[in-house]
Amino acid sequence: MKKLFTILFISFFISNSKAQIAKIFANEFPDSASSRFGITGDYDINSNAITNAFTNKFYTGGYIDDNLKNSVLNRVKNDNRLGGNANAGIYAAFKLASFCNKKNMSIFFSVRDRVHLDARFSKDLFNVGFYGNAQYAGTTADLSNFNLNLIHYQQIQVGIFSSKSTNSVRWGLGISFLNGQQDLSILAKKAELFTSADGQYMNLNTQLSAAKSDTANKGTGAFNGYGASIDLFFEAPIQTRFGNSKITVSASDIGAIRFNKQSMTLNQDSTLQYSGIKINNISDIQNSAFGSNAKDSVINSVAPFKKHAYTVTIPSVFNIAFETQFSNYFHLTEGVRYVFNGNYNLLMYLSGNFYLNSKLILSSTFGYGGYGTFNYGMGISAKLGKNFVVHAGSNNIEGFIVPKKTTGQGAYVSLVKKFK
Repeated sequence: MKKLFTILFISFFISNSKAQIAKIFANEFPDSASSRFGITGDYDINSNAITNAFTNKFYTGGYIDDNLKNSVLNRVKNDNRLGGNANAGIYAAFKLASFCNKKNMSIFFSVRDRVHLDARFSKDLFNVGFYGNAQYAGTTADLSNFNLNLIHYQQIQVGIFSSKSTNSVRWGLGISFLNGQQDLSILAKKAELFTSADGQYMNLNTQLSAAKSDTANKGTGAFNGYGASIDLFFEAPIQTRFGNSKITVSASDIGAIRFNKQSMTLNQDSTLQYSGIKINNISDIQNSAFGSNAKDSVINSVAPFKKHAYTVTIPSVFNIAFETQFSNYFHLTEGVRYVFNGNYNLLMYLSGNFYLNSKLILSSTFGYGGYGTFNYGMGISAKLGKNFVVHAGSNNIEGFIVPKKTTGQGAYVSLVKKFK
């Protein structure tokens, strides 16, 4: 039973800030480029409880000792969060001579591979998963409100945006077609585990719903569902006494994926009693009681899945920011970010760009919220020659500096080629 809860807690964990459309609109080096091509990649993972040292050990393999578990236990609260993303892709943008009798318009195309993971869990669930249920002898461990979502999909996007670089209103719209490669979702509104005082039996009282995509068709190239999403972007200049300012609003990944009939779902509201396996003869050890058939029987008794198509609403991101160009050397952004359908807390952040010269920008970020608590970041943007621009950095650089004491880590990099 301990192994079952460990699997529920970390299942698909290793399969893993800004709106995707905003990356295309972002223009740290204003110019008159008629077209641009870019390669991008980023990842991030954060939690209010799981330390980076714990995450790294779990991902790379190795023994998770008591010291490592205790470092997490000291942070775990009654309500805990975990979340992460991994994205990689290419894009291209082209200026148009005119579009519907309007100038300064551009179109863009992108192809991306995307993974999102988020989870919500109780302190008791962490205890049972990594320490066992012996400490709950004669009592009930409350595992309720456990929620885990993992989705892996590919995105083909096409869109249009206004590209005028002077102080004027800008807007954009992107439409995406989605291929659902993999999905797993678990929601346990009620999950109570009672362990008898003598340890002879356990009762699991659950109100559980779950869904997972076709497990026989997975990996690169798997097609298990289809969907669509839209991205919206709006930017307006505002004059303030501090300098040229603007407000930016974006909403991305508003959409859903329909997974096919080979997918499996369950809805359960029952109590299961587990009292071990009875062995009448030593030869029973060699039979299927300890083989894959028994394992499947136990899983099916706890979670009787049925083949059924279902629809998943993908996590969508809302971002609003206020930017001010204080001088030729410093640009400040204050903003808030929220992820719907993602077990996410509101993130508030500050970001400053320091223009060292016409070819080099350094940036620093500070935020609070999201899947973690405090977030610190650093980045660099640099022109390479006349036509290449590279952006690289981390929004959670603390994870690489003090992994034992922090819970967030991530990195991003992009290379852009511009054409006049």
